[in-house]
Amino acid sequence: MGSLTTFSLQLSGLPADAVLEVQLPHEPGRVGLDDLLERIFPPDEEDQSLVLESFDLKENPDLPEIYESFLAVIEQSRSGLCRIELSDEPASGVPSEEGERIHTGQELVINAASVSLLLTPVYDALSYAAEQGYDAGETDLMEWLQLCAAIYFLDRHEAPLPTPDSLGDQGDLKQVVERILTLKLAGHSEDGEGSVITAEGRRFIGHLLAETETYIDRYDILKDVVWDEETGQALFGTGHGDDLRVEAFIAEAVDPVRAVFLLRLYDGTLDAHAADWENLVCSRGFYNGILEPVVDRSVTPVELLDEIVDQGFSLLEDSRQLEAEIESNARIARRMGDILETSPE
Repeated sequence: MGSLTTFSLQLSGLPADAVLEVQLPHEPGRVGLDDLLERIFPPDEEDQSLVLESFDLKENPDLPEIYESFLAVIEQSRSGLCRIELSDEPASGVPSEEGERIHTGQELVINAASVSLLLTPVYDALSYAAEQGYDAGETDLMEWLQLCAAIYFLDRHEAPLPTPDSLGDQGDLKQVVERILTLKLAGHSEDGEGSVITAEGRRFIGHLLAETETYIDRYDILKDVVWDEETGQALFGTGHGDDLRVEAFIAEAVDPVRAVFLLRLYDGTLDAHAADWENLVCSRGFYNGILEPVVDRSVTPVELLDEIVDQGFSLLEDSRQLEAEIESNARIARRMGDILETSPE
């Protein structure tokens, strides 16, 4: 039997001691990252099982869970949701001996029997949106994102609206402010220290809130789902399930960028950035962070997703019918009570 190379892999975001060790036949020379990942994380479930069987579970019983975490990211990469960056420096911060391996772009030169690598998924929601044609139904996606975010900070945090003249060479922010003024969504307070949301601005905000609530009403049941293979049933609201809302948006032709952004506005995700909103509201990186759930998500087989969505919506409909019946019975009881109170003895 030939010699083996031990690959010690770590995944950015996991604890430093969550190390996945896999042994492969030692093949000195240049190895492509994609080829390496294909061998360690094959797309076929039977081949994955063979990799799992090679683990020493007595040494580390958590290896199957660690492997699943890696698989989830690899599947995202295969689906175009992220790219994987390779680093020679392991997450533990303890480098291997000098000259053990050379990292060049997406390739390795294997010169030793032991290699330590850190894999980092990189998400770019806006680039993904452009590739898929997701534009939130707006003529200019970035303009819409900037407008909604700015109005949010002006309304929720009573942030002062800068005057265009005060912005100097801050051209992008000046355009956002001028758009707000042109659309008559907000204006400057009388003392010049704050801002005032106009009636038109209130209508704008109201429409966004109403739209967001429709997404919540229909899709919130899918934000925490566990699929039980044995029973063929989806379990909802367990506290440790997958969020399948973005996949459901896409399946039902709802623009995921628009839906995710509005939901993030609704849940207060932007609140932590209120003090620095003028510097962030035109930043591409800011919106990539807000929209990360569009790309950092599970990848569910289409047939399974359809079954889960059907079960979720059926449960939701049953729940609504039960609520309607309870409310109807309560109204009848109140009416009967009124009749009894007013009837002569």
